[in-house]
Amino acid sequence: MTNKVDKITRSATALVVFALIGKTMGFVRETLIANYFGAGVETDAFNAALKSTNLITAIVSNAIANTFIPMLSKVRADEGEERVAYHTNNMLFMSIFASIILTVLGILAAPLIVGFVGRGFEEQTFNLTLQLTKIGMPVMIFSAIVGVMTGYLQSQGKFAATGAIPIPLNIVYIFYLIVLSGKFGVFGLTISSVLAIAAQVIFLLPETVKAGHKYFWAFNIKDKYVIHALELSIPVLLSVAINDVNIAINTAFASGLGEGTVSWLHYANKLNVLILGIFIAAITSIVFPIMSKAFSEGDIDGGRKSMALATRLIFLITIPATIGLIVLARPIVEIAFQRGKFTSYDTEMTALALIFYAPALTALSLNTLLNRVYYSLQDTTTPLLISAISVTLNVLLNFVFVKVLGHRGLALALTLGTNIAVFISFIGLRKKLGHIFGWSFLRAIIKNSIAAIIMGVVVYFSYYGPMNTFAILETRVIYKLLCFLFALVLAIITYGFLSYLLGVGEVKMAIELFKSKRQKKVE
Repeated sequence: MTNKVDKITRSATALVVFALIGKTMGFVRETLIANYFGAGVETDAFNAALKSTNLITAIVSNAIANTFIPMLSKVRADEGEERVAYHTNNMLFMSIFASIILTVLGILAAPLIVGFVGRGFEEQTFNLTLQLTKIGMPVMIFSAIVGVMTGYLQSQGKFAATGAIPIPLNIVYIFYLIVLSGKFGVFGLTISSVLAIAAQVIFLLPETVKAGHKYFWAFNIKDKYVIHALELSIPVLLSVAINDVNIAINTAFASGLGEGTVSWLHYANKLNVLILGIFIAAITSIVFPIMSKAFSEGDIDGGRKSMALATRLIFLITIPATIGLIVLARPIVEIAFQRGKFTSYDTEMTALALIFYAPALTALSLNTLLNRVYYSLQDTTTPLLISAISVTLNVLLNFVFVKVLGHRGLALALTLGTNIAVFISFIGLRKKLGHIFGWSFLRAIIKNSIAAIIMGVVVYFSYYGPMNTFAILETRVIYKLLCFLFALVLAIITYGFLSYLLGVGEVKMAIELFKSKRQKKVE
């Protein structure tokens, strides 16, 4: 048991470290885009085109990865490890073939896609978005390959490489922005978005070989395991990328609210899901194969406990992150983006969007986990229905709030729709699993919220106190950054201390694990 905990701890640490590096590089990428392109016609067009292609590619790659892991668990149980390579290669080449067809269809259907995402754009922005969307469509082919490789590596318990794939992606982006953006502009930026995913394929290829996979030609459309995975993937196609779907809908509404609105929402969403990309991805990536194995072997209690632990960890991380994003929305955006062509007005508008996006963070994180619980149970229909509810609510609430709150209303609609959908998802799982430790979840929410609210007060005064005391230094970025880091350190200390006092189990477990490891080193 200790070895298993140590293995999970090492995997989680590796994933968090690589995700932190990748997200830091992603932050630099977004900062450079804001600096060189600002928040205007070009960035509105680029972000809308990126939503168009990313919506499809995220759905394809996630659908493959999320159905492939349970498929490989079944292959191992039925036919043994020696047949994994055959079914992996078959899945790989069938996915490439399907993604090529989707790429061609995507290019042909680009006017319809952009007509939805950019329905409120003026002619110049619309035409530019259309061109960029067509250029970016081949990204689907590389995303499909990444999906298969990621699923294979995670099924083998190799999490570090999959956690590191944002690094090659961001290297391509950053190189282009610093060296070539002045010459090739937003068209080159779109091409670099395709090459960035291709770089992930090149990065993962030797890792899969190192993990024991042998590549050879396989294309059997009668493969029962691949057929089953593809059948499962049909509803997954529409459910795994719920945030991408809702963001695309918000982009469509935002396109009619004036120049810069699409970019404000884009930058706010990027900041909001930063925590999700670093910590929550690590948790769900590690727990998913464990749950798949447990449920495929009939160990319902083991799968349920894995889900419960992951859920409480999500509460532990996202609740204080939400409070922090709301309290420090403006300085976060200011430090992140306000330079070059990104103005103080852009900062204000982006911060307002972030405040209304932030309360969706916990629900978005839980949605990622709960979908994987359903997939582990070989149920892909329920997540599809819940996603449909979320999207429907988002659309209806957009019509209501956009008239009153503008782009803030779009963020609020997404937040409310996602939270309601996740609540419904919990109800569905309770019916399937009998019980899901609901009272422990409620206790965790209450304890984490108390600690987070007190932390929020400390953060507010620890940032704005020094800023107001030395107002003469307020305009200096380095001073703002130092005040922000000071507030962040106090936030972590305050939240950790209060969580321990309130008896949050995961914090106590982490401290005990640290003490035991330290004691072993001393001995």
